[in-house]
Amino acid sequence: MSRIGALLSLSREHHTSLVVARDARRAASTGDPAVLSAAIRDIESHWATLLVRHFEVEERLLETVGSAFAAEVAARIRAEHEELRRLACNTCELTPIDRLRRFGELLGSHVRYEERIAFPQLQSHSCITKADI
Repeated sequence: MSRIGALLSLSREHHTSLVVARDARRAASTGDPAVLSAAIRDIESHWATLLVRHFEVEERLLETVGSAFAAEVAARIRAEHEELRRLACNTCELTPIDRLRRFGELLGSHVRYEERIAFPQLQSHSCITKADI
């Protein structure tokens, strides 16, 4: 589905996140300490350069549409954002392999959920075409 307004740039950023998710899962499968370290640096960089702002924008959009948006969808998005924050910022107690695997799996499924479920719902709201993000 083609995106409009505030969702267009977010949707484009999702592609980059899917690549990072795939790379994190691949790195986890190697078990190689050097590969694991490089992949962790990559997710930390992706967090700092893209995901921090991306999540802030999405959460502002959820606030903008408020109760007109499905509460369970908004709750899931916020909960996954919080877990991804912990994984990207190493505020979890997982081993590097488990951290990368979980980050890759969660980021990939999160992006797909937003594209298939959340964004179609958001896109139906008139405020999305006018949202100042």
